[in-house]
Amino acid sequence: MNRIAKLEIAVVIILVLCIGLYMSPFFTKKVDERRMAKINANAAVFTSKALSVFSADKDAKASDVARKTMDELNTLSKNPYDKKLPAYVSGNVFCGSISIDSDDKLQTITITGYGKDNVVLVRTVIKPPSFVTYKKYEDKK
Repeated sequence: MNRIAKLEIAVVIILVLCIGLYMSPFFTKKVDERRMAKINANAAVFTSKALSVFSADKDAKASDVARKTMDELNTLSKNPYDKKLPAYVSGNVFCGSISIDSDDKLQTITITGYGKDNVVLVRTVIKPPSFVTYKKYEDKK
């Protein structure tokens, strides 16, 4: 191969790398959006499952419903940021987890979803037969 052909190949490789570096934020932003959507979906699934348990058993304690629902859903869902970690936790929170707190006196369950850097993305308070959800919305630029 002559020198000009090698130079042309090197220029093409450099151009492809530059385009890849320019486009990489586009792809990483989409990954973060999918992870945040998964956290919101996990919180919604927990809410609907807990409300269905409460509607089936009117005398159920909030702590029992929270524990049983958390154990059941942890077998089905994984943390979107680290697949080795559970999606639902009570206690230590970490990136991508859904924290479950219950209060038997008030008969409530509080569900808090944490995103990147442990920022609260979604919080739901269940007081059977109703619930309230607060979500964090990012401004689209």
